[in-house]
Amino acid sequence: MDERIDVLDDTGGRTGEVVWKSEAHRRGLWHRCFHCWICAPATDEGGPFLLAQRRAAEKDTWPGYLDVTAAGHLAAGEEPLDGVREVEEELGLRVDPGRIVPLGARRAELEIPGGLDRELHDVFLLVDDTNPEGFRLQREEVEAVLRIDLEDAGALWSVGHAPAREYPDGAPFDTRVGPGDFVPYPDDYLRLVSLAARQALAGERPGRAF
Repeated sequence: MDERIDVLDDTGGRTGEVVWKSEAHRRGLWHRCFHCWICAPATDEGGPFLLAQRRAAEKDTWPGYLDVTAAGHLAAGEEPLDGVREVEEELGLRVDPGRIVPLGARRAELEIPGGLDRELHDVFLLVDDTNPEGFRLQREEVEAVLRIDLEDAGALWSVGHAPAREYPDGAPFDTRVGPGDFVPYPDDYLRLVSLAARQALAGERPGRAF
């Protein structure tokens, strides 16, 4: 879905220019996105885990790849916490903004068909033990969510693969994932989020990861 978004300068401030998202991608303009990772404590199915999202096959960018649990562009004039609506829209999970923990902001530049995607991600963490089978997935955005044990998620890039449990809009099944299944962000994103999730699940308040 195309939408009007704020253009950012090199410091992350608004330039005052507002463009369509598609134009920002075509011109390689910096813009802001909301990222929220969901983690949960151990269950009968395994240890503490992180949830990743499998992007819908119809997405314009990175269709079918694994990505942050819930995410979206901030519309023109919005602030980072306004993005919490994405969790409900994509997963059917209503969340009080006071429950999400800020992990900082990170930059990502990725070449995409017909342009360059330059995003500033405001990253948040949510501890929530809702069974993924109960999520109501937004089909045009999300094909499935995947449960990956925190230990496996943190070591995925060094080990090269990890078991996972995939929850599509149907019966869940066991699978395996590797670095090549994820949107190719040029940093240690998954490991850093996994470390913050460990802190949160231990009852500590995570520090800024980015």
